[in-house]
Amino acid sequence: MDEFLFIQWIRNRQKKSKNVICGIGDDCAVINTSKDNLCLITTDMLVDGTHFNLKKHDAADVGRKAIACSISDIASMGCKPSVAVISVCFPQGTKNNFAKRLYAGIWEIADKYAIDIVGGDIISGKGPFCINVTMLGKNEGLRPIYRSGAKAGDKILVTGKLGGSLLDKHMFFEPRLNEGLKLNKNFTVHAMIDISDGLTADLNHILEESGVGAILFEDKIPVSDDALKMSKKTGNTALHHAFSDGEDYELLAVLPKLQAKKVQTSGLFQRGTISCIGEIIEDHGIWLKNLKGKLLRVQPKGYKHS
Repeated sequence: MDEFLFIQWIRNRQKKSKNVICGIGDDCAVINTSKDNLCLITTDMLVDGTHFNLKKHDAADVGRKAIACSISDIASMGCKPSVAVISVCFPQGTKNNFAKRLYAGIWEIADKYAIDIVGGDIISGKGPFCINVTMLGKNEGLRPIYRSGAKAGDKILVTGKLGGSLLDKHMFFEPRLNEGLKLNKNFTVHAMIDISDGLTADLNHILEESGVGAILFEDKIPVSDDALKMSKKTGNTALHHAFSDGEDYELLAVLPKLQAKKVQTSGLFQRGTISCIGEIIEDHGIWLKNLKGKLLRVQPKGYKHS
């Protein structure tokens, strides 16, 4: 099943009430709860064998990742997480120690970001272990940043380095919550998303929602050391891995040209934290300007859960 086509099918049939500011199609839903407050809602389900491997990964690391994924969603809206509910399906015969280790990892990162775990559901079954986190966030006077605001002439910024996340980062990444809040509080950000599916796949989400296209600059893409390691194993280029591996959980932000320049000279971010990797254009699609200055069409690709 193509999950994106199915999501679009649901979206086309779902009615939206007047209190739903943003529904299906962004990193979080945004609900108007009162005159001055907006509530952000996101949910993520992780399954053994797809998002982690319990033969290799400790239960505490799984719990930590489950919460971190939802924090990353709210970070991409430039807002702050507040509470979460967690539902877990334990395989029959699971030991108490495993469950306690899972929650040790959950509490470790929840406490770090002042997130209260306020409930959930625990069941056992014959299937694989899975965990679902539903997290609520608040805007605290800030305007949530959506995927739909990119404009021709804007610059494309990205935090961190990309690619090769399956070697380690997909389990131990740090959500870019502080960066998302700083961007929203101090600059005009037209669109933002977290890179969970892959750079080109997630950039394409912004482009589709905004009705624009993009040019990426090959010499500006921050390729990770793990992407280089992966390229030696797979035969694909490190750039290919930076474009499509997914689960980097970095932020991809689109800002007006002058605002993008201010981000990089503001002193609010450590050197090398944010890179300008391209620009928004009117024509649809993604293009790569290679080292020779030639424009090449790029098909958006990302990690697909099978």
